[in-house]
Amino acid sequence: MKIATYNIWNSQEGMPYRKRHLIEEIDKINADIVCLQEVCDRKMAEDISKSNDYNFCYFENYFSEDEGLAIISKSPFLKTVSLLSRANAIIGLFEVYEKRLCIVNIHLPWNSPINRERQIIDINSFLDEEQFDAVILAGDFNCSETSDVNRFLLGDCLLGGKEVKYNWYDLALSYAERIMSKPDCTLNFTKNPRFRNNTIEVSSRVDRIMLRNTYPLEFPKLKDCHIFGQKIYDETKLAASDHYGVLAEIDF
Repeated sequence: MKIATYNIWNSQEGMPYRKRHLIEEIDKINADIVCLQEVCDRKMAEDISKSNDYNFCYFENYFSEDEGLAIISKSPFLKTVSLLSRANAIIGLFEVYEKRLCIVNIHLPWNSPINRERQIIDINSFLDEEQFDAVILAGDFNCSETSDVNRFLLGDCLLGGKEVKYNWYDLALSYAERIMSKPDCTLNFTKNPRFRNNTIEVSSRVDRIMLRNTYPLEFPKLKDCHIFGQKIYDETKLAASDHYGVLAEIDF
């Protein structure tokens, strides 16, 4: 099963060409489920979904913001859940090989560490109250691998006096270790032409796909994890988005 996350950049820069380019990038990866962030509206989510033969689309606007989150899928949802009253997150539940798979699409705030921490605590607390065979947390975390948010999920520190019940695994890191490499940055200030005039900010891996510890069940098998969306298009001299996406292939 292929699961992807992609922040598609809610901007008019490069439009309408960039919309076609986003559709092309999503078509090329041929994922089963894609989590999208910074989707400008429901029509955008549905257009991307239909253009890539995803028959199922779940979209929710952020409160008081002109953009939203979407999960597009080739398989039907068992259930959808909005967590927007407490965090920038939506959930899709699926049945995969007779297992209940929970996909959480997140877009944590970029401008407030306090709000990021509060939201990830709330998301994790909600998940701890539910029973799933496997849980995937995918999206734009808007923080580095050394952040307390990431360390909290890995089980390396407390946040707000709380700890994770089940630790999480960063699939890009897991796969990179297998192939004796390092994960690629998803927010690349040197190679993505969106940031061609930026000489200060440091590239970072803010977009991640994480798997919650499945104990006492066996771990699924990770077959691949890599970035996509790096192509520079002639019409815009831009990549399809200012972020690169992440694709993980997992055998449940």
